[in-house]
Amino acid sequence: MTGKLNSAERSDPSLRPLMRSLAIELAIYAPLVTVYFILVVHFAKQPLVDLYHEAPVLYAIVATLVIIAQGVLLEAVTSWLLRKIGLR
Repeated sequence: MTGKLNSAERSDPSLRPLMRSLAIELAIYAPLVTVYFILVVHFAKQPLVDLYHEAPVLYAIVATLVIIAQGVLLEAVTSWLLRKIGLR
């Protein structure tokens, strides 16, 4: 390309691959998070509501563990998918 580069492209040549990777990760995350949300609402909503009303401290512990677990699982699945399609 002989066109002029904007300041971001001149200062960091890795911006384009970074943005490409970000777009791919978002395309992977969006359906995974949507499916996860639907499954949680369908299967875990009432048990979590009951736990919240019956034992709020236990609910807080369970909720924290679920947040950590879903983050770890989502990262593992996304990393696996990115490796499978040959991206870093």
